[in-house]
Parts: sequence; structure tokens; C-alpha cells
Amino acid sequence: MRFLVVGDPMLPAAALTEAVREVFGADTRVEGVDWRPASEEEFWHLRSQVEKYGPDAGQPPAELTDKVKRADVIITHHTPLNAALIASAPAAYIGVCRAGTENVDVKAASAKGIKVMKTMGRNAEAVSDFTLALMLAELRNLAKGHAALAQGQWKKKYANAAFMGDMYEKVVGLVGFGYIARLVAQKLAGFRVKILVYDPYVSAGQLQAAGVHQATLEELCRQSDFISIHARLSEATAGFIGREAFAWMKPTVYLINTARAGLVDEAALLNALQERRIGGAALDVFWTEPLPQNHPLLSLDNVTLTPHLAGATRDTFRQTPYLLLQELKQALRRQDLSDWFVN
Repeated sequence: MRFLVVGDPMLPAAALTEAVREVFGADTRVEGVDWRPASEEEFWHLRSQVEKYGPDAGQPPAELTDKVKRADVIITHHTPLNAALIASAPAAYIGVCRAGTENVDVKAASAKGIKVMKTMGRNAEAVSDFTLALMLAELRNLAKGHAALAQGQWKKKYANAAFMGDMYEKVVGLVGFGYIARLVAQKLAGFRVKILVYDPYVSAGQLQAAGVHQATLEELCRQSDFISIHARLSEATAGFIGREAFAWMKPTVYLINTARAGLVDEAALLNALQERRIGGAALDVFWTEPLPQNHPLLSLDNVTLTPHLAGATRDTFRQTPYLLLQELKQALRRQDLSDWFVN
């Protein structure tokens, strides 16, 4: 079996090659190529464009045109694999070291009979940790306090001074209840909060077993002190946290987003923050990345902003290819049976 590994600045081909040989054997044939945009800024821009608009928005390495012709399995991370590349590939499998497959033309792969596999839950520990960190940071003004001190200010009062409280007995609403949200719920247990969940794809029995409470989106918005978003971005969910949802929310609620910016209507969020119709927001994802220097969010005092860091830990990057390759190996033994296949 011939592997082609396609690395990038976050997960290089050398690391992918090492993982392939550890999982499939030291004598496995592996070719590698790295996607190297001209700068780190360009990489993040192209990565964002590919996530929004699909693989045709990227600029894959020229070497791929030749190398895909010799691969039985292609392993990638963020590098775009468009229809033209897939058309010339004899591969049976494409593995993506992420939970999303926006960088692969899945339709073109399906037309050729190529199975596409994603990596489920690969950064769930990292993102769930970060979600709790953002909740506390926005509630207790951790980042804002540091920023004030760095500017020579001993500042004691912030935008939430009138309602800043403790986590104890607060209501936390989780929008979506996949790998990450389930870990968030487990980690919140020690804070003794009540957890509401809106996820139409999870049964009431599963939610009850997890110790959380089922809610409609309106119920969740009206009752929650924190709303944390963990849904997948799709045509159906794009912008679904919009003006109506913000109108339902408490004026003291904190919105936390470590998922995808596109799940939230940008104009509606900005309006709610500017008019103090919600308590604040903590955001790790943005509609344009990197965040433009003149973006209105940067002028607000009721937000905590981080540059898409939630899933970016060494532990996550180290384990991701192993998770994917081990699942692929098991799927081959089970004759392609795996929930990780997307087609």
C-alpha cells in the first residue's frame, strides 16, 4: 500500500510519515510533500478561505499533480485537494487529520469511488479545556485585567461590574453535543452548574444519561448565563445564532464560540455587544482570519478575543495522525466499516 502524506506548517509531512510507519509498519512506502504558503499569514488566510469556500479556494503544492498519481492512500491536514487532483489519483482512501473535510472535494472523491475519512474528536480535550478557560476569562476579566496592567492601569471595574458573579449554580447552554461539548459538560460538573443542551440529533435518553437537560434553542437562550457553541457549520446552521436568538438572551449572558464563526450572524452579534444587550462574548473564531486590524470587535470592552488557539496544542497535533491511521487500519480489517467515513 502506497501512502502520500501532505503536510503543512501545523502538521508537517515528516510527522505524518512517522505516524504511517508506526501504525502500518516500518517498511510502508510513503511519499511526502509539504504545503508551504509564502508566509504564516498567507497560510492562515488560505486555510480560512478553504474552510469557507472549499478546496478550490486554496493553492495546493505543484508537486501534488505528479505525486497523487502514485498513491493508494492520501493523508492530509489542511492542504486543499481539489477535483483536478482527485481525478488523477488512483487512491482508494483520503484521510483528513481534522474533524472537518472542507479541504477535500468529497463529491469528486465519491464519483471516483474514493472513501474520505475524517478524524473524530481529535482535538476535543484541547477545545473543551479552552472553552472553560474562555468562560472564566470573560466572567472574571482575566485577559482584560492583564491588558490593563500591561498599559500601566490598576483597573478593578470592567463592563460586567454590575453583574459579575461566580460559576456556582449558573446555567450553561451548550449548542451542539458532540465530542467537545460532552467533555465540556463533564469538566463543568465540578462547578455545580446546570447544563442545558440544544441538539436535535441527540436523543433525550442520551442527554439524560450524560446528566444534562434537553432544551429548545429558545429555551436555552432565555435561561442560560453562558451559551457555548459546539455545532458543525453547514448550510442549515450558518448564521442560526442571529437576531432572534440574541433577542431571547439575558442581558447578562456570555456567548462563547470555539466552533466556527459562521454559526453566528456577525452583524447581529456586534449589534448585541455594542448596545449591551448581552453581557459579553469570548471568541476564538472569526469571519475573516486573521482578524482585520480595524474590526469593530477590537474596540469593544465586553469581549475576550483569542486568535483561533482552542485546538492548537502539541498533544493534539501529535496524536491526530495516529488516531486517523489506527481507525483506517481497523476499517480495512472490518471491510470499510467506520463512522469516520463521510461518503
